[in-house]
Amino acid sequence: MKVNDDIMETPVLGADRFFKLMDDSIRGLREYRLIETALELGVFEALKTPLQAGELAERLGCDPVLVPHFCEALVRLGLLDSFEEIGEAEEELQVEESDEKAEKAEKSPVSPWYVNSELSAAYLLKESPFSQQHYLSEKFRNVALWARLPELMRKGPELVEKGPFFGEVISCMAENARCGLLQETVRTVMENVDFGNVRKLLDLGGGHGLYAIAFAKINEQLEAFVFDLPPVTVKTKQYIEKYGASNVDVIPGDFFKDELGTGYDLVFSSFNPGGKVPELIPKIASALNEGGVFVTRQVPEENTESNPLFNLDWNLWTFEDTKKGGTGYCFENSVPFNEYVGMLGDYGLEVFRTLDMKEGSRMVFARKVNKSN
Repeated sequence: MKVNDDIMETPVLGADRFFKLMDDSIRGLREYRLIETALELGVFEALKTPLQAGELAERLGCDPVLVPHFCEALVRLGLLDSFEEIGEAEEELQVEESDEKAEKAEKSPVSPWYVNSELSAAYLLKESPFSQQHYLSEKFRNVALWARLPELMRKGPELVEKGPFFGEVISCMAENARCGLLQETVRTVMENVDFGNVRKLLDLGGGHGLYAIAFAKINEQLEAFVFDLPPVTVKTKQYIEKYGASNVDVIPGDFFKDELGTGYDLVFSSFNPGGKVPELIPKIASALNEGGVFVTRQVPEENTESNPLFNLDWNLWTFEDTKKGGTGYCFENSVPFNEYVGMLGDYGLEVFRTLDMKEGSRMVFARKVNKSN
C-alpha cells in the first residue's frame, strides 16, 4: 500500500526542544498564578495553624473540589507542608478553636492537614520581620507591565516619574535588603574601613536608609545622612523612626542638580542609579574629607550583558528626563562600571580594594588622597 510521503516526513530539527521551551514557560506562568492567587485569597494567613482542605475551602469561600489540588501544588513548591495526622502541639491549637471543628477533623482522618512551610512563614506572612509583601506587589506590577508587551513594543517604553517611582519601590528594596544583603554589605564595609575614624557618613541615593541606620547603630558616635529625592526621604524618615536611629538624618535633593554637602569621612553608595555616571565623581570627591573613603556597589556589565530577557525588562520603562542605556542597571549618561572605577583616580580617589560579591555585584573602595602626601 502506497503511503503519502508528506505524512511520514519528520522535522529536520527534533520537536523536544520546542515543547520543553513551551512547557517550561507555561509551568512558570502557572506557578506564578498559583502564588499570586494564594496571596490574594489569604491562604498563608489562614494556614498559620493546620487546617484540612475542606475547612480551608469553607473559611476562604472557595470550591472544595479545587482546594485540595491547589494545596498540593503549593506543597510541591515548598510553600506548604502537609501531614496525615496532626501532632500534639497542633492538636492543642485545634481544641482551642472549637469542639465542632475537632469533630470535623475526626470524621476525615484520611484528608491531610496543611500548614505554612518555614519558607512561606518567613517571607509571605505579613507580621514576619522578613515579609516580602512590598516586593511581591512590585513583582505583580512588573507582570502587569509585561502583559502590555505588544503595546509597549509598538509605542515604546512606559514613562514614569522618578519621585513617585522610587517612593513606591523603597519598601520593596528595604524588604530585600533585610534578607541578607544589608547584613553582608555592612559587615564587608566594616571589615575594610577603619570606622574608628569615621564620624560623618553620607548614604548617597540611600532610599530606605537601612545602611546608614545600621552603620549608625554600630557606631553611636557617627553622624549619618541619607541623600535622596524628596518623595523618597519621606519614607526614609519612617525607617529612621522605626529603628530609633537618632543620629541619622535626611538630605532631600537631586544629586544630579544639588550639592551633596562636605566634611564626610565616608560616602557610601549601593546600587545607586547614578552609580555609573561620571559627572557625579567630582561631587563625591569634593564631599569627602582628605583620607575619606568612597564605597560603591554596582552590578558590572559583564554580569548583565548575557541576559537579553533582563535587558528587555529593564528597557520596558524609563524616566522622562533620564534615558536608559542598553543593558540592565545602566542609563544613557552612564559608562561601564569598570570604566567608571578607572575614572575615580582622575579626581583623587585612589582604589585600594575591589571585591566581587556572591550575587554578581562588585564593591569598590577608594580613598581620597591626602594632598600632603
